[in-house]
Amino acid sequence: MKTLIQRLALPLVTLLVLSTPALSAGPKISWDLDDALKQVDRQADDFKSAMARVEIVRRDLGGVELSREQGTVFVDRKGKIRLDTDAPKHRSYIVEGSTLHIHYPGEKRVEEYSLSRHKNRMEPFIRLGFNNSGRDLKDDYLLTSLGERDIGESRTLGLELTPEKEKTRAVMGKAQLWIDQASWMPTEQVITASSQGEEITLTYTFVARNLELNPDLFSTRWPRGTDKQKIK
Repeated sequence: MKTLIQRLALPLVTLLVLSTPALSAGPKISWDLDDALKQVDRQADDFKSAMARVEIVRRDLGGVELSREQGTVFVDRKGKIRLDTDAPKHRSYIVEGSTLHIHYPGEKRVEEYSLSRHKNRMEPFIRLGFNNSGRDLKDDYLLTSLGERDIGESRTLGLELTPEKEKTRAVMGKAQLWIDQASWMPTEQVITASSQGEEITLTYTFVARNLELNPDLFSTRWPRGTDKQKIK
């Protein structure tokens, strides 16, 4: 699988580096919230898949960094997620329906979590801003505009998302979603994990959308000899 990911990622990274223009020094656009959500709707209408590099930083609510790692993330139209973290602690997370699989290839084992039981898992929130429409966001969250911000080479528009449902707020208090105004794909997500007392920042680079991803990326058929552990 590592060979497949490298084969997919290298040409895309090269293409994106060569084709991404420098951040414009022109005037900034002031977005009305409803207009921004319409743009999100437009990108969601023809969304098929996305692939990106991601850096994940976890901090406690006092701002002290707890961990930092990098990896590659894949999302498909149905909301399936695959996250492969880099060495030395390589593992793969696959979110499929109501189940989270965490595969530790070096240890030849996989953990399976029922998301209906383990509601405190943050992995499903990775899909925020990828396959969600503006209508989805309005239905599920109280939305506030955070204005504009430059993140790396991206000029972004920020939305703060507060879950409408109290049960969801007990897991995720709120999220900041920073959307690239050129691609209308996420550049950064800042998620407050209420149940864990953490803030998780995911920063995306080399984002490519509507690729023909190999369906096997989301497969949960594990190598022979893999120990499957259902976590209660």
